[in-house]
Amino acid sequence: MKILVTGGSGLIGSYVLRSLKNSDHITSSYSRNKPLVEGVEFIKGDIMDADRLRDALSGQDAVIHLAAVPGPGRASPTRMIEINVVGTTHVLEGAVRSNVNKVVFASSGAATGFSFQTHEITPCYFPIDEEHPSHPQDEYGLSKLLAEITCKRYSDCYGLETICLRINNNWYLKRHEAEVATQSGWAKGLTVEELWNSRYRKTIEDNPSMDWPVPGPPPPRKILWAFTDARDAAEAFRLAAESRDISHEVFLINGFDTCAKMTTPNLLNYYYPNVPLKTSFEGHASLWSHEKATQMLDYRPQYTWRQSDFSDWLSGSMKEDSPITD
Repeated sequence: MKILVTGGSGLIGSYVLRSLKNSDHITSSYSRNKPLVEGVEFIKGDIMDADRLRDALSGQDAVIHLAAVPGPGRASPTRMIEINVVGTTHVLEGAVRSNVNKVVFASSGAATGFSFQTHEITPCYFPIDEEHPSHPQDEYGLSKLLAEITCKRYSDCYGLETICLRINNNWYLKRHEAEVATQSGWAKGLTVEELWNSRYRKTIEDNPSMDWPVPGPPPPRKILWAFTDARDAAEAFRLAAESRDISHEVFLINGFDTCAKMTTPNLLNYYYPNVPLKTSFEGHASLWSHEKATQMLDYRPQYTWRQSDFSDWLSGSMKEDSPITD
């Protein structure tokens, strides 16, 4: 397949481009900066330039739309909606006009409303699935939910296949790949150790007295301890691009475990003792379901932070931080 990736120079972009290349797809990156993956055609452009984007879409079989403002606090609410919703509309309109068959849209778990809630949202049940009510209280989650609705409109009106992947809390855990990722996007300028220490270690330790980075990811309880390895997320995009006979669907994409040290039954007993459970939970099982993606896309997450270059680094770092005793 010929697949155009918007925002291929961003953090997750390098992972998606590698996944597509490894499956022998002919891949192009439409972005403002050159992607950090060799053997990928670079088309310089901005998703707000509708004419340039439409030209780039000509001759493509599918487009994976990653380009966006990646979270709250990184643009004004007006600019957030403009880029994330109007920009997505440019992709959809360009796909229709250029006879592209499929759009895979990078949505977010934030579309549910949990990630950046300002007033506490109590889940209706666990695990969270695609049928759970979505009530985003922030402009980022709202922009993703509106873009999903826009995708459905183009499927209903034009027969364009649209798949929306609600990616939940990407982590970059393999050192070499993380070194590439931190050369672009919001993490540009950070070392891998700074990324791991300021984000992932802080999340795992979950100390309420610690300052949380702003802008940055949500605290672990707000996001219901969701975690997704970027390698699994990239495979989800590939599987969605390769899928057949899906007119429009929204899928939750996440790992099989949480980002918490506490076991899931203990998390539930402590924080959500009265929330109904649709299934039993053991060990560190995720509170977010990926069953729909498994059934329809054959998405099967493979990775956990508990066995990774990051966990090896964390073990060594914690030993260094431990006081020396006789």
